[in-house]
Amino acid sequence: NNKNINLNMNKNDFIQELTKQANLDPSQGNIINEIFESNFIAGNKNKDTIVSLISEKLGVDEAKADEIYNIAAGMIAGGVMDKIKNKFKLIIQCIWRYN
Repeated sequence: NNKNINLNMNKNDFIQELTKQANLDPSQGNIINEIFESNFIAGNKNKDTIVSLISEKLGVDEAKADEIYNIAAGMIAGGVMDKIKNKFKLIIQCIWRYN
């Protein structure tokens, strides 16, 4: 269980941004966050499970659940890429400094 699924955002920031982008209320954002914390594996391996859980827990159709999934997964992927870019920049700076 990855308790901080977006590496650059804390949980509250993630929920706040998700609710804004997906037009959800905060309690729905919390539910989505819990679903992702319990089920998300990079690479869409659990996408169907997560979409079904979103649909069931929020009472929305599959299309809306899929849209919410794509927004949340995109936010997570963006956070991971930012983290990788930041680490790469730091490595380059260290190499540059010591050469």
